[in-house]
Amino acid sequence: MDKPTVLESTIAKAGLPIVINAALFILAFSFFLTPVLSQQNDTSRVSEKPAVNDSIQKADTTKSEFIQRIQQAGQIEYLKSQEKLKNRQAYLRQHQLLSYLKNENFKLKGLLTKGIAYNQIQIRLARFQELIPFVLKGISSDQQEFQTERNLTVSSSIFREMLDELNVEKEKVDQFAATFRKSQYKIDSIYAEKDLYLFPSDSLQVRQYAFLLVELSKEIKPIEDTLKTFGNKLDSLQTTINAMVFELNSRVENVETSRRRLNELNLENEIPTDKSNTYYTRTLAEAVQYSFAKERYALGFYVELHLPRLVILSILVFLSWIFLANLKKRTLQLHDLDEHDDGKIVLRSPFLSALVIGLGFFQFFFLNPPFIFYWLIWLVASFSLTLIFIGYLNRFWMFFWAFTVLIFLAAGIVNMILLPTDTERYLMLGLSLFGILFLIFTISKRQTNQLKEKRIVFFIYLMGLFEFISLVLNLTGRFNLSKSFLLAGYIGIVIGILLLWTVRLVNQGLSIASKIYHNQERELFFINFNKLGNKAPGIFYTFLIVGWGILVGKNFYRFTQVSESITAFLTEERMIGSYQFSINGLFVFLIILFVSVMLSRLLSIFSAEPEASISDEKRTRVSFGSWLLLVQIFIISLGLFLAFAASGIPLDKITIILGALSVGIGLGLQGLVNNLVSGLIIAFENTVKVGDLIEVEGKPGVMKSIGFRSSVVNMFEGYTAVIPNGDLISKQMVNWTTGKGRKLSLVVGVSYGTDLELAIRLLKEIIGEEDRIRKNPSPRVVPLEFSDSSIDLEVVFWLTHYMDYPFVRGELISKITLIFKENKIKIPFPQRDLYLKSIPEVADPKETDKPE
Repeated sequence: MDKPTVLESTIAKAGLPIVINAALFILAFSFFLTPVLSQQNDTSRVSEKPAVNDSIQKADTTKSEFIQRIQQAGQIEYLKSQEKLKNRQAYLRQHQLLSYLKNENFKLKGLLTKGIAYNQIQIRLARFQELIPFVLKGISSDQQEFQTERNLTVSSSIFREMLDELNVEKEKVDQFAATFRKSQYKIDSIYAEKDLYLFPSDSLQVRQYAFLLVELSKEIKPIEDTLKTFGNKLDSLQTTINAMVFELNSRVENVETSRRRLNELNLENEIPTDKSNTYYTRTLAEAVQYSFAKERYALGFYVELHLPRLVILSILVFLSWIFLANLKKRTLQLHDLDEHDDGKIVLRSPFLSALVIGLGFFQFFFLNPPFIFYWLIWLVASFSLTLIFIGYLNRFWMFFWAFTVLIFLAAGIVNMILLPTDTERYLMLGLSLFGILFLIFTISKRQTNQLKEKRIVFFIYLMGLFEFISLVLNLTGRFNLSKSFLLAGYIGIVIGILLLWTVRLVNQGLSIASKIYHNQERELFFINFNKLGNKAPGIFYTFLIVGWGILVGKNFYRFTQVSESITAFLTEERMIGSYQFSINGLFVFLIILFVSVMLSRLLSIFSAEPEASISDEKRTRVSFGSWLLLVQIFIISLGLFLAFAASGIPLDKITIILGALSVGIGLGLQGLVNNLVSGLIIAFENTVKVGDLIEVEGKPGVMKSIGFRSSVVNMFEGYTAVIPNGDLISKQMVNWTTGKGRKLSLVVGVSYGTDLELAIRLLKEIIGEEDRIRKNPSPRVVPLEFSDSSIDLEVVFWLTHYMDYPFVRGELISKITLIFKENKIKIPFPQRDLYLKSIPEVADPKETDKPE
């Protein structure tokens, strides 16, 4: 075998780049050498033909072998590069997997550190388990024990509240467990990667990789030891929670079944005939003690679940208190407060009035609370209203209201007795009889003409009717139904009076504020009372009447059945083609849209009724009105999106419909879209704000509001102009508020021969004495031109306020006339001299009459 040449040895040592360069060199050399060899062959073809042919064949053989060796070397280097690339990819993949392992290990470590309130949940589960027998006391599935509807209702309420609270914890645990197991799955999937177990051929790289694996193992090993234990505890906790959720659901169903059976028989005599029954042997103190503990649990669970709403209620009461306190302060400053005035009773005690208003309205935002929660709200509102009435109502009606509250207090306590006793029955008889006698006494006194709120008479008669029905039912042994009518009578009158006075106090506050506050002020949250009005909208009365009916109706199981039937009908899924919907979803859609539109309109009470001003402070104060358009568009857009999402209407189908109608909408509503976009441009560019003094087509006015389609401008001529937003942008609009003021030019003519220096000095003195003329830019008085009858002097100055323009001009003309007259400077007027060159002769009439 021939020894390799120097070039071959160099190629083998250099690697692939040298191979490529050598190959290119050989190709170039062969192309360069071929013409030379051809020429030499032509010159010596005759003399040296045999020798040359041998040399050429030998050269071709050598060249062919050399090319083969180069190709072999290239193939070897290619395979080496492929192997090197694979090693590099494996190296990068391994480090990427190790990085993933570290990250997931860090997340898992954070989860283990954070953990869940395992002990607290276990304590709560044990507490629930202990409470179940206590809650079930007095409830018998075989109908042997005399049961009360109130006990079943409170038991169902407690079980539901326990279930709601447990579902909250269950959601937290399930979410934590899902995150935990997902992290474990990711770690296991990384361990299953083949690239993680590929080791490089280089010993140094193997050592470095092994070191990384050892360090990672030190980090992961402590966590792996606790994962199994923690996972088992988590699985056990989820199993226990699921079992408790299942048991509570079963308890709720059983209690509701017992409640339904009890109410199916509530028109029959329920009083036991056996004197050994617990109904006769149980003492009232025992029943009260048990009922107090059970009602306390019901209240505690409900307050714990709805604590955020109670915080919101406290904030609303606090804000109402601040509002009424500032209103009373301003009224005292104006010496216009009379506590006996029927229209200012709301200011007697701002805090108590805020309590009545807040509790009166916000009670409807608590869904399905236990009776004790409502009872406490009504009791606090009633006591607050009683303190407000002291010294305001006459003696008879103050006595009536105080006794009504006391009877309501007693009826509420009796209603919260859950275990039936014979003593309780007589208490119910006494309360019903007392209500009837109280009604008769009230009517006999004939004092209804002195009522401050005439509609209270309706609730008085309704109370008497309900108490009479309760008395009859009680005497005939219908214990549960009698209790429902007893409570409904006293609840109806107290809630009715509370709601009527809630609206009345609101109306008084708005009426007083609208009379006192003509501008928006900070202590009243910048509310515009001119837009808000001086009384609550009439729809409030409708809502309150419906709310009163619901609160009173909740005392009757039949009402609950009807409401559940209506709810089932509304929530039932229906199909139109492939679209699934429910009537409740459609109502939700309409309600959300209605609320969003109402909220966008409600924002207008924070917009000013602006007056023309170029003060930066005032302009900043009313600048929110310019952004109301953006806020309103955002609220309506968000409401539309939430309405679609809450109602279950598929957005993809709505998108298809809108896409199909987009062309028609674009052509038919292009003017509306133009005005809407123009309004957005005005709001974003901030070229004009609400309250700015503008001039449109030469007519001045004040920007009142910027709406969706158009803007409203109060014109100085006395009318209100509604200008499309597109016209404000397309046409020339002058904004005097953002300018430096108004430039005023006045031309004064003096007669020829007047001392111009004196006239100019006098004019400058007049301008300098006027405070409404700006000093910068400085005013100037310069001769303008020679006119036909005078020398005109131009007076140029800047006014601070646009509104001063006609007044300053008029006063300056008066002062100039007066001071020129004192200095004997004449202001000429145009004159014409008539020169007659000849007078035509007038013929004698006598001569013209003579005959020729």
